[in-house]
Amino acid sequence: MPPIRRTPSNDGTNPKPVRRRRQQVQQELAAQRRQAQHQKTKTSTPDYDENKPTPLMLRVLLWLGIILLCFVLGYLGTSLAVDFLNRKLFLKPENRIENQEDLSHFNEAENERNARNSLNSASDVQQVMLILCHVKDDSLVETRRNFILRPQEDIIRDAVHEILAMSGVPNAGKIRLLHVFRNDDTAFLDMPGQFSSALSSMGKQKSLLLITGIVRTMQENFSPISQVRFLIDSKTPQSGGTVDLSSVWKLPKKS
Repeated sequence: MPPIRRTPSNDGTNPKPVRRRRQQVQQELAAQRRQAQHQKTKTSTPDYDENKPTPLMLRVLLWLGIILLCFVLGYLGTSLAVDFLNRKLFLKPENRIENQEDLSHFNEAENERNARNSLNSASDVQQVMLILCHVKDDSLVETRRNFILRPQEDIIRDAVHEILAMSGVPNAGKIRLLHVFRNDDTAFLDMPGQFSSALSSMGKQKSLLLITGIVRTMQENFSPISQVRFLIDSKTPQSGGTVDLSSVWKLPKKS
């Protein structure tokens, strides 16, 4: 049998056994690395036992969390439902104002309630009816008016102010009766200086009618007054004006 000839390599060695050895070494190193990595993971991760019971504290915390979650969800759901019903005016509280229309209705209701209260209050207050003689269209006319029952001096003051306003006296709102007092059948009316100026601007005829109306009102409503004495700024006026106020004014009684 002829001998087998081997073809030598360039470096005088056979490369195939060397390559296989190198691959084996690499595979062994890779296996060692995987084993080491597995061992490291196994030691760092605790063993989990499915049969081991959950700690009591953890279970309590879980139940508390579930209860709190249910409470929050229920509260939010109830709030949303109530808001929805309020917007639909199903459960809207009384006197709750949400828009301009609600404000208008509220103001109307308040005005009606105030009006009813005013009527009730007025019905409880005692009043007195007076016959006022005032100037109208260059003549004297009588008008009946109600006044709150007060002391006689206050009612006289209110009646005089009303006569001035109804007679169209210039600046009647600024002419305020200063003092009122009575001596037997004489009423003393202390008028301000604006009263004399107003008489001058009205002319003699209307001024006479005005004074006559005031005196007639005193006689008709405030017994036993039968005459009136006019004062200007607490002094007896001088004679010679548009109307002579220096003397006592007295009118004959109606027949």
